[in-house]
Amino acid sequence: MDHQNTLQKAIGLFRQGLQFQALECLAKLFEVQPDSGKAWELKGLIEDSLSWQHASIHSLETATTLIPLSSSGQYILAKNYLETGKTALGSSVFAIILQRDDIPTRLLPAIAAYLSRYPDLTYLALSACRKAVEQDPECGDSLLGMAYFMEKLNYPYQQTAGVLRKAVSLDPDNRHYRMALSNILVQSDQLEEAWRTAKEISQTQLKQIQCSSCLNKLIHIFTEAEDHGRRDYCLSLLQQLSSTEATSPRNPLPDSTSRPYKFLNR
Repeated sequence: MDHQNTLQKAIGLFRQGLQFQALECLAKLFEVQPDSGKAWELKGLIEDSLSWQHASIHSLETATTLIPLSSSGQYILAKNYLETGKTALGSSVFAIILQRDDIPTRLLPAIAAYLSRYPDLTYLALSACRKAVEQDPECGDSLLGMAYFMEKLNYPYQQTAGVLRKAVSLDPDNRHYRMALSNILVQSDQLEEAWRTAKEISQTQLKQIQCSSCLNKLIHIFTEAEDHGRRDYCLSLLQQLSSTEATSPRNPLPDSTSRPYKFLNR
């Protein structure tokens, strides 16, 4: 079996979740072609899937001496640098990834979500969301993520609100976008617009909210606007939710955290 066929076989085994068989296949390939950069990169990806972080770093570093790594390979390398305490290296590689023109759009939300674990790297998470918006300006979730990290970095409320207005305009029926925008508007004392934004959330959508904090924020908005009907409806939903929570195990994924970014956090 030639080199390319052996590599494809290893890829196929990895995709089937047969990591150890894939590694055995690569070991045979290295016996005849030890300088195969693609094989070393694949080995690093397989090792990462097994949580062998140090081995994965070694394999991916070896691959970088032989070929330019793919975006996925660089992502795994950067991630493992961070997780093994090599923060400067990890942040540098993430910065390089985000400068690539060939980075797949699907990888950017994963990068942003991963980097959200590291407060000092929030600026890179924001860059990932910005790049996602550049690649797909019609993706509301990327705009939501962008606004989330802008808030974390203390951008002016008006700038953050502008991003969220765009998300709402793209998908007016998305309650998450409307709730995020209304929350920012409240924080910037724009209560009239906050109410106009929140009142478009239908009763059906309100009933889907499983987060007491989110309902309390809406109750505050409707109370300030003297929108007694919507306030009372949200109060009834809050009472129902409190009764449910008192008689059942805590839901690990409330409404405000089931989205890519928990925005209503202040």
